[in-house]
Amino acid sequence: MEKNTLFLKAMLQQDWDLFEKLSAEFEQQGKGTPVAIIGTAFHLAVHQRFGHSRSMDDVIRFVADARAFLSEGRDLPTREAEALICATLDMDFPDVEEIIDSLDVGAMAEIEGQLLFKLVSDASPSEEQLDAFLVEAEVLARQ
Repeated sequence: MEKNTLFLKAMLQQDWDLFEKLSAEFEQQGKGTPVAIIGTAFHLAVHQRFGHSRSMDDVIRFVADARAFLSEGRDLPTREAEALICATLDMDFPDVEEIIDSLDVGAMAEIEGQLLFKLVSDASPSEEQLDAFLVEAEVLARQ
């Protein structure tokens, strides 16, 4: 796995020692948060979680659950989180383009990262399943 993917894996598994080590390494190299792998993994996880369901009620319920589950969930912006999921699923959502356009890359990656953490937690993958998921995201992120 590439270092960007290992960074994401450390975040998802709450391996804060590795997370901090890789963060410091990225900072020393002048790199920021690896947003491409976060966005790609988010996209995959949303499709795995929601499948072909295009229910706004499911999206709303998931975001509410994420806000309650996450330690910093109160900081997760509801409308933006719902918009990112709806955009990923090609669902109609009022002002989705405007909401997403108003987010900078860092804010988008932060929201996607929080939602991804909840998506992965809900799926409860084995170590092998998580690795396979992350490798798939890594391959897609390179394309």
